[in-house]
Amino acid sequence: MLVRILKNAILASKARPILCSLQGALLLCILASTTRLNAQDETFVPDSGYNDSTDSGSIPSAPKGSSEDDDNVIKVPKQPDPPPPKQFTASETQKVCAKYRGSLLSVFGEIYKLQNCTRHQIHDQEELFKFAKQGVKTIEVDSKDVAALPIGDSWEIVNSKIRPCSFFNKKYITFSYTDIYYVENCVRKLIPDYETLLDHRKRQGTKSSEVLALNAREFYQIRQGRDVASVIDREFSKLLEGSAGVDIVPIDEACKGVEGKIVTFYSRMYKIEKCRKREIDAEQFTMHRKISDTKLIELRPEQWVSMPDGKPFDGKK
Repeated sequence: MLVRILKNAILASKARPILCSLQGALLLCILASTTRLNAQDETFVPDSGYNDSTDSGSIPSAPKGSSEDDDNVIKVPKQPDPPPPKQFTASETQKVCAKYRGSLLSVFGEIYKLQNCTRHQIHDQEELFKFAKQGVKTIEVDSKDVAALPIGDSWEIVNSKIRPCSFFNKKYITFSYTDIYYVENCVRKLIPDYETLLDHRKRQGTKSSEVLALNAREFYQIRQGRDVASVIDREFSKLLEGSAGVDIVPIDEACKGVEGKIVTFYSRMYKIEKCRKREIDAEQFTMHRKISDTKLIELRPEQWVSMPDGKPFDGKK
């Protein structure tokens, strides 16, 4: 291409001298620029440290220990040490003590009683009820005043007066407020049910219905003995053995008036069907039905012993 341009320029120069000088200058410019481009192509060397890969996505890190590295670290300021607790003088403690003397202290839902200017937490609800009955007021205490009153052992430990086991002989006691025991010769015997409790009181000639509440230390100092025999179990055994002096009546007479009804006998429950008594799980049955006590019929002993047992009743059929 360049040779052709030169050839045309020579032919033109013979005819037009002025045009020839202009074309010559242009030609020299083209030759100079072409030479520079070729030189650049030969001397260009790519940077071997350049990496155009986009997989890593990494950014060159600053040299270790540089100021740029320090700027990327989140520095957590050191927390100041908590101030030491205030030390109260004896006069300050006495002043706060006099302010709340004779009252119960309420501190974040916990109840304390002062004794010798030391607060003792009360855990026993019976003890709280006793103070309330005596008219002792409960006061919300400021946290600053609380800090001035040293804390000691629980009120129950400090003021526990353990009565000896001999104090409870021939008495009925309780610890959990659910179970009742009878103490005899420093041995506690569980009363299994209410009917047995009534019978036991009658046989002991006890007219009082008092049941003494014991604290943990008093209760566990009394040895555990055998349970008192249940009256219900004894009556059932007599009926089954035929030694209870109950006559067997004709089955039609036994189920008269109770056919198809829900009946009870002591603590047991039955459904009477075809003159057979089908035992019911009383707890499960009453959970799914509303049954008033007036609808339940108590069987007489002769009815219970005269009717044969049927298949247990599950409430479905």
